[in-house]
Amino acid sequence: MTKAPPKLTKIQAKALEFIRTSLESTGTSPTLRELCAYMGYSAIGSAQDLVAALRRKGFLHTPLKQSARSLVLTPKAVALREPTHQSTASTYVLHCHDSLPEGDPLEAVDERSGTLRMSVGMFPRPYPSPKSMFALRASGDSMIDAGIIEGDWLVIHRQDEAEPGQLVLANCGGASLVMRLMKDRQGWYLKPENNAYQIIRPQEETDLKVIGCVLAVQRVMPAPVKAPAPAV
Repeated sequence: MTKAPPKLTKIQAKALEFIRTSLESTGTSPTLRELCAYMGYSAIGSAQDLVAALRRKGFLHTPLKQSARSLVLTPKAVALREPTHQSTASTYVLHCHDSLPEGDPLEAVDERSGTLRMSVGMFPRPYPSPKSMFALRASGDSMIDAGIIEGDWLVIHRQDEAEPGQLVLANCGGASLVMRLMKDRQGWYLKPENNAYQIIRPQEETDLKVIGCVLAVQRVMPAPVKAPAPAV
């Protein structure tokens, strides 16, 4: 049975709509004081609790926790207003996972955290089927030199094989990793794109299993932080 998504209370839905409207109209999210004023709160802590609840339920992402105007809608929040969850000839709608689920990620319905809409032009030709892809949130900094930072959405094509040099999601020794698949005289191994990390070589060739290839990276950019007005 599919697990129902967390329900928003009327107050949470009102706050989320205010944040969405601010992002759409000004390009920035409201400050906690602005949220307080809109909701009729007198204490800043009430707005903080409200934002924390929306984050716990997966509707807000805060990449810069200590900065003002840094609230970002998650794909789950965006999906609340999407007219359709179906892919079209020009856009793909992909299911998102905050972490890799057990089993096949294409079938792990209960672990999904929302949807990601992307232009078909983001993908190489011939265009793969959207039913064969999913989005996974990147963690860590092992691929930073490949332009992948923590919090990015990695669009992954589900496949069991890959060519040397491709960016892959693979399981090696029980750990799921996103790295570059390489091969030398000793066999296959995973290469990070960060000099602070070492290559990962499986003890046995069968210990390394490709889950899919990374086809695109979608970054959720934080709202710009406005500089304070100069003192008069």
